[in-house]
Amino acid sequence: MVTELKYSSQIKDMGLLSKEMKIACQEYKNTNDLGAIIQNSISNNIFMVNTERRRKELAYKIVARMAALDDFLLYAIADEPYNISALLSLYALMKTDRLVFEFMNEVIKDKIELMNYRLTDIELNQFMLCKAQQSDTIAKWKDENKAKVKNSLRKVLIDAGVLRDLGSVYMIMPPILNKNIKDHIVEIGDKKYLEALGV
Repeated sequence: MVTELKYSSQIKDMGLLSKEMKIACQEYKNTNDLGAIIQNSISNNIFMVNTERRRKELAYKIVARMAALDDFLLYAIADEPYNISALLSLYALMKTDRLVFEFMNEVIKDKIELMNYRLTDIELNQFMLCKAQQSDTIAKWKDENKAKVKNSLRKVLIDAGVLRDLGSVYMIMPPILNKNIKDHIVEIGDKKYLEALGV
Protein backbone atom coordinates (compact mmCIF):
# COMPACT_ATOMS: atom_id res chain seq x y z
CA MET A 1 0.00 0.00 0.00
CA VAL A 2 1.35 3.43 -0.98
CA THR A 3 1.15 6.03 1.78
CA GLU A 4 0.31 9.56 0.79
CA LEU A 5 3.03 12.11 1.41
CA LYS A 6 2.31 14.79 4.00
CA TYR A 7 2.71 18.46 3.19
CA SER A 8 6.04 19.87 4.26
CA SER A 9 7.75 23.26 4.10
CA GLN A 10 11.24 21.72 4.00
CA ILE A 11 11.75 22.95 0.45
CA LYS A 12 12.59 26.37 1.88
CA ASP A 13 15.66 24.86 3.58
CA MET A 14 16.43 22.10 1.08
CA GLY A 15 15.80 23.30 -2.47
CA LEU A 16 16.57 21.36 -5.64
CA LEU A 17 20.07 20.34 -4.49
CA SER A 18 20.96 19.22 -8.02
CA LYS A 19 24.72 19.73 -7.61
CA GLU A 20 24.67 17.80 -4.35
CA MET A 21 22.52 15.08 -5.93
CA LYS A 22 25.07 14.74 -8.74
CA ILE A 23 27.95 14.46 -6.25
CA ALA A 24 26.01 11.91 -4.18
CA CYS A 25 25.03 9.84 -7.23
CA GLN A 26 28.64 9.79 -8.44
CA GLU A 27 29.63 8.60 -4.97
CA TYR A 28 26.86 5.98 -5.03
CA LYS A 29 28.04 4.73 -8.42
CA ASN A 30 31.39 3.90 -6.82
CA THR A 31 30.05 2.32 -3.63
CA ASN A 32 26.41 1.25 -4.24
CA ASP A 33 25.89 2.22 -0.60
CA LEU A 34 23.58 5.06 0.44
CA GLY A 35 24.94 4.89 4.00
CA ALA A 36 28.42 5.68 2.69
CA ILE A 37 27.12 8.99 1.35
CA ILE A 38 25.98 9.99 4.82
CA GLN A 39 29.32 8.94 6.32
CA ASN A 40 31.30 10.78 3.63
CA SER A 41 29.23 13.89 4.11
CA ILE A 42 29.90 13.88 7.85
CA SER A 43 33.56 12.77 7.71
CA ASN A 44 34.79 14.29 4.46
CA ASN A 45 32.32 17.16 3.92
CA ILE A 46 31.69 16.10 0.30
CA PHE A 47 28.97 18.74 -0.05
CA MET A 48 31.24 21.53 1.22
CA VAL A 49 29.00 22.95 3.95
CA ASN A 50 30.02 24.83 7.08
CA THR A 51 28.63 22.88 10.03
CA GLU A 52 28.44 19.22 10.95
CA ARG A 53 24.72 19.63 11.62
CA ARG A 54 24.19 20.89 8.06
CA ARG A 55 26.33 18.02 6.71
CA LYS A 56 24.03 15.52 8.41
CA GLU A 57 20.77 17.25 7.41
CA LEU A 58 21.85 17.60 3.81
CA ALA A 59 23.09 14.02 3.56
CA TYR A 60 19.90 12.55 5.03
CA LYS A 61 17.69 14.67 2.75
CA ILE A 62 19.69 13.75 -0.35
CA VAL A 63 19.71 10.06 0.55
CA ALA A 64 15.92 10.16 1.09
CA ARG A 65 15.49 11.59 -2.41
CA MET A 66 17.93 9.07 -3.87
CA ALA A 67 16.03 6.22 -2.20
CA ALA A 68 12.99 7.20 -4.29
CA LEU A 69 14.95 6.36 -7.46
CA ASP A 70 16.41 3.16 -8.85
CA ASP A 71 20.02 2.56 -9.90
CA PHE A 72 19.33 3.38 -13.56
CA LEU A 73 18.15 6.88 -12.61
CA LEU A 74 20.83 7.41 -9.97
CA TYR A 75 23.51 6.54 -12.54
CA ALA A 76 21.82 8.90 -15.02
CA ILE A 77 22.09 11.74 -12.51
CA ALA A 78 25.76 10.86 -12.04
CA ASP A 79 26.58 10.60 -15.76
CA GLU A 80 24.22 12.83 -17.74
CA PRO A 81 24.87 16.54 -18.42
CA TYR A 82 23.78 18.99 -15.75
CA ASN A 83 20.47 19.94 -17.42
CA ILE A 84 19.34 16.29 -17.40
CA SER A 85 20.59 15.60 -13.87
CA ALA A 86 18.78 18.76 -12.68
CA LEU A 87 15.50 17.51 -14.20
CA LEU A 88 16.00 14.11 -12.59
CA SER A 89 16.71 15.86 -9.28
CA LEU A 90 13.37 17.65 -9.71
CA TYR A 91 11.73 14.28 -10.44
CA ALA A 92 13.21 12.89 -7.19
CA LEU A 93 11.95 15.96 -5.33
CA MET A 94 8.47 15.51 -6.82
CA LYS A 95 8.46 11.92 -5.57
CA THR A 96 9.34 13.01 -2.03
CA ASP A 97 7.59 16.38 -1.69
CA ARG A 98 3.81 16.50 -2.14
CA LEU A 99 3.57 20.25 -2.63
CA VAL A 100 6.19 20.24 -5.40
CA PHE A 101 4.43 17.39 -7.19
CA GLU A 102 1.03 19.08 -6.91
CA PHE A 103 2.37 22.38 -8.23
CA MET A 104 3.93 20.63 -11.21
CA ASN A 105 0.84 18.49 -11.80
CA GLU A 106 -1.81 21.16 -11.27
CA VAL A 107 -0.11 24.27 -12.65
CA ILE A 108 2.90 23.59 -14.86
CA LYS A 109 1.43 20.53 -16.63
CA ASP A 110 -1.81 22.34 -17.40
CA LYS A 111 0.00 25.40 -18.73
CA ILE A 112 2.22 23.30 -21.00
CA GLU A 113 -0.80 21.36 -22.29
CA LEU A 114 -2.54 24.66 -23.08
CA MET A 115 0.69 26.04 -24.60
CA ASN A 116 0.48 28.93 -22.13
CA TYR A 117 4.12 29.29 -21.15
CA ARG A 118 3.71 32.36 -18.95
CA LEU A 119 3.61 32.10 -15.14
CA THR A 120 3.04 35.03 -12.78
CA ASP A 121 3.49 35.56 -9.06
CA ILE A 122 -0.29 35.94 -8.86
CA GLU A 123 -0.66 32.33 -10.06
CA LEU A 124 1.88 31.15 -7.50
CA ASN A 125 -0.06 33.00 -4.79
CA GLN A 126 -3.35 31.48 -6.01
CA PHE A 127 -1.84 28.00 -5.86
CA MET A 128 -0.67 28.53 -2.26
CA LEU A 129 -4.06 30.00 -1.28
CA CYS A 130 -5.87 27.04 -2.82
CA LYS A 131 -3.61 24.57 -1.00
CA ALA A 132 -4.20 26.41 2.30
CA GLN A 133 -7.95 26.02 1.74
CA GLN A 134 -7.53 22.29 1.00
CA SER A 135 -5.07 21.45 3.79
CA ASP A 136 -5.19 22.29 7.48
CA THR A 137 -1.42 21.73 7.60
CA ILE A 138 -0.72 24.49 5.07
CA ALA A 139 -3.46 26.72 6.51
CA LYS A 140 -1.59 26.66 9.85
CA TRP A 141 1.68 27.84 8.29
CA LYS A 142 2.53 31.46 9.06
CA ASP A 143 2.31 33.88 6.14
CA GLU A 144 6.09 34.30 6.26
CA ASN A 145 6.54 30.53 5.94
CA LYS A 146 4.10 30.34 3.00
CA ALA A 147 5.97 33.16 1.26
CA LYS A 148 9.31 31.37 1.76
CA VAL A 149 7.87 28.11 0.41
CA LYS A 150 6.46 29.93 -2.63
CA ASN A 151 9.79 31.62 -3.31
CA SER A 152 11.65 28.34 -2.86
CA LEU A 153 9.27 26.56 -5.21
CA ARG A 154 9.95 29.20 -7.87
CA LYS A 155 13.72 28.93 -7.31
CA VAL A 156 13.62 25.12 -7.57
CA LEU A 157 11.93 25.36 -10.97
CA ILE A 158 14.39 28.00 -12.17
CA ASP A 159 17.32 25.85 -10.98
CA ALA A 160 15.84 22.82 -12.78
CA GLY A 161 15.53 24.79 -16.02
CA VAL A 162 11.73 24.57 -16.04
CA LEU A 163 11.26 28.32 -15.44
CA ARG A 164 13.14 31.32 -16.72
CA ASP A 165 12.89 34.61 -14.83
CA LEU A 166 11.93 37.41 -17.22
CA GLY A 167 11.46 40.07 -14.56
CA SER A 168 7.74 40.58 -14.07
CA VAL A 169 6.81 37.10 -15.34
CA TYR A 170 8.35 33.66 -15.66
CA MET A 171 8.62 31.70 -18.88
CA ILE A 172 7.88 27.97 -18.63
CA MET A 173 10.52 26.02 -20.52
CA PRO A 174 9.05 22.59 -21.37
CA PRO A 175 11.74 20.11 -20.35
CA ILE A 176 13.39 17.63 -22.68
CA LEU A 177 14.52 14.22 -21.44
CA ASN A 178 16.34 11.47 -23.33
CA LYS A 179 14.03 8.82 -24.77
CA ASN A 180 15.72 6.01 -22.85
CA ILE A 181 15.18 7.86 -19.56
CA LYS A 182 11.54 8.63 -20.38
CA ASP A 183 10.94 5.01 -21.42
CA HIS A 184 12.49 3.77 -18.18
CA ILE A 185 10.36 6.07 -16.03
CA VAL A 186 7.23 4.83 -17.81
CA GLU A 187 8.35 1.19 -17.38
CA ILE A 188 8.70 1.60 -13.62
CA GLY A 189 5.18 3.02 -13.38
CA ASP A 190 6.01 6.70 -12.87
CA LYS A 191 4.36 8.11 -15.99
CA LYS A 192 2.38 10.59 -13.86
CA TYR A 193 5.65 12.33 -12.93
CA LEU A 194 6.63 12.70 -16.58
CA GLU A 195 3.18 14.10 -17.32
CA ALA A 196 3.52 16.55 -14.41
CA LEU A 197 6.88 17.65 -15.84
CA GLY A 198 5.20 18.25 -19.18
CA VAL A 199 7.53 15.80 -20.91
